Amino acid sequence: MNGVALDRFVERHAIALLHFDGTALDPELLAPLDARLADAEVVFLGELNHFIHEKTDFRLFCARYLLSRGWINFAEELGWSDGFRIDRFLKTGDGREFERLPSFGYEGHLRNDRDDRPGGILKVEMYPSAEFVAEERRFFEGVRAAEPRTRLAGIDVDGLPGGGYEDIAQLLDDAGIAAAAFRAALKRLSGESATEEAERLWRSCALIESGWPEELAAALEALAESLDYIARTYTAKTYDDIRPGMAFREQAMKRRLLEAERLLKADRLIVLGHALHLAKDDADIRMPGAVGPGGGQAASLGHWLVQEQRRKVVSIWMLYGSGRDCQPLASLPREARFPRETLNAQLGKYRTPLLFFPADAPELFAQSSMIGQMYNSVFEAVLAEQADAVVFVPEVTPLTA
Repeated sequence: MNGVALDRFVERHAIALLHFDGTALDPELLAPLDARLADAEVVFLGELNHFIHEKTDFRLFCARYLLSRGWINFAEELGWSDGFRIDRFLKTGDGREFERLPSFGYEGHLRNDRDDRPGGILKVEMYPSAEFVAEERRFFEGVRAAEPRTRLAGIDVDGLPGGGYEDIAQLLDDAGIAAAAFRAALKRLSGESATEEAERLWRSCALIESGWPEELAAALEALAESLDYIARTYTAKTYDDIRPGMAFREQAMKRRLLEAERLLKADRLIVLGHALHLAKDDADIRMPGAVGPGGGQAASLGHWLVQEQRRKVVSIWMLYGSGRDCQPLASLPREARFPRETLNAQLGKYRTPLLFFPADAPELFAQSSMIGQMYNSVFEAVLAEQADAVVFVPEVTPLTA
């Protein structure tokens, strides 16, 4: 990218975000998106690293703007059971729900006869569960304080499956439904594999009766798909080996998003996740050799929504220039070191967080830019085609408990 043209654009159009704090930044700074938002059906809030503290401030800043415009329904790249429990917090205000997130530290749902933790190339020695939960809590407490009607659905597979059993039992208990035969069919069988467990759950779907809570079938299907996913992926020895599992996951996320819209009765939805899951057009993104969303075998969730479902989408991306994260894969880097030709490095000389709108300079952002993300992976994208607004943070820090 032409450095002189970028400097001129920043000086004329970028907005300095002093004291980058999601609860203090004026959400009206995003008002230039109002015209696009008026007929939008979906808003993407896409970060390029899950494991940074500033992600939460980015989300809070954007969410406060959207909440002020009447957008109250969220879907997140988060396990279905995790989302179910955070949604209970949003409805009740009971913060104990954050102590029971199946993918992040809670263990009451785990089997004692089989280890369902990631292995192979995805094995982690220490996941920052406490930090991840604390950031989720900070975000959703802020959202609930701004708008008590907010709802959430997790649309990803559960990283450590099993929480769905508890959620289903809770739904039946709350409704006063005995469902003895159905509950018996859900009982775990000693020695069954993840694949066998998933097949048993799929068969159990036929036992669901009309009049039962409508969330129940979705919870059961999400649990079965999560087990299918770990069976396909958690023993992979190379990144190429995980491509089929990543494709399966991306397709599952699409199904879960449709379920989220149905259950939340949402005609407008805010989707939180990695920016590459939320690409408007996969054809404009090039990642040579990398295993991105869909594993190169299925379209990303965002592409599917925009290009196949023809949804009207507004997208806001968060980029960063330097700093550290706490991603859990020991073999991959945690310190950001992006090549100087990346947009991240070029913007990094501005030591103040920035907000800008690529449409303000189509001649600049209609060409492909090199962009860095987590693990120091670099991809090329046409920013004007992908993002309607960009928040840039010059330096990031790890998630904070």
